[in-house]
Amino acid sequence: MATSRIRELSHTARDWLRKLRKTGRAFFKIDQTAAAIARLPIVNLLVAVRSVPRGYRLKIFRRSITSLFAPPSAEPVEVCEINSLADFDSAYARLATMLGKTGKTPSAGELTFLESIGKRRIYYPGTIGPSDYLFLTAFISILEPQRVVEIGTLTGFSAGVIAAALRRRHGPGWVDTIDINAKCAVDRTRRTGFEIAELFPDLLSMIRLHIPCDSSFASQIARRDEVRIVFIDADHRHPRPLLDLLRLTPYVQSGGWILLHDIQWGTIGHRAVEAGQTLHWGASYGAEWLFERWPFRKISGGNIGAVQVPEHKSKLIPFALRMMSIRLETTEKQARAVRRAVYESLAALC
Repeated sequence: MATSRIRELSHTARDWLRKLRKTGRAFFKIDQTAAAIARLPIVNLLVAVRSVPRGYRLKIFRRSITSLFAPPSAEPVEVCEINSLADFDSAYARLATMLGKTGKTPSAGELTFLESIGKRRIYYPGTIGPSDYLFLTAFISILEPQRVVEIGTLTGFSAGVIAAALRRRHGPGWVDTIDINAKCAVDRTRRTGFEIAELFPDLLSMIRLHIPCDSSFASQIARRDEVRIVFIDADHRHPRPLLDLLRLTPYVQSGGWILLHDIQWGTIGHRAVEAGQTLHWGASYGAEWLFERWPFRKISGGNIGAVQVPEHKSKLIPFALRMMSIRLETTEKQARAVRRAVYESLAALC
């Protein structure tokens, strides 16, 4: 009995001390202060230096310490939205000029194809809308890459749109599309990429589906500086779009382009929530913050945009560290792992 009573008292004392510590931490805002300190640029730099292999630590420190506190002024956003098929030809011409391809015109059958898919597709949450796939088609058609790497397959609709634009330009070409889910996130009864066979059966040989994989898989399918265009449309919670971008950048040519979907989704989503709507994916700002803060050249197509990879990719290191000073949108359980992955990805930019 005495032993049981002592144990009961010790448990009571322990619980009381826990409540006291919790109350004290809340009163003095210890957790908030610690989180704020952890987001300081210099703290991020030191953690990043510790996270990369030793041979890269001094390089990352030297290339970050100055520009981290004196960031370059961002270039103005260029805008070329394509909101309807009626605007496609004129907007295509403007975008071609922006991309240094003045005088280029759409491929034969471009408008007919775009009109046909607009009529026959079913819209699934998270897939690209009409203005998005018009911009995506024009961008691919103008720059004529041999291949495109996509992160975030979902139903496979965007992969099919990209493959169609490639085939109309030069026949051979392919899309490597990567998704972490084997079953489609919007319909768990079907495999990721199911729309490829349904809407684009004649393009199946041009689309390579890699599931379940994440953006780190790019190292297995691409060589350094090989790819001219990539498309990121996966998890939009900050800093996951940043992580996807950093993992892909080593394989993108300097001066190449990274297209980002949902660059207005945080703002659009929060307005929808305030209006009482229920969102399938929630409202995340990751892609929006990434596009807004990009310090190099960028083109907005509305809710889709393109950012240009700088000539010296190491310039992205201080940018990434500044981005990591923003509050993370991932869960606490995921935050440590994704933060470490971001820092580890910096070594490949040196």
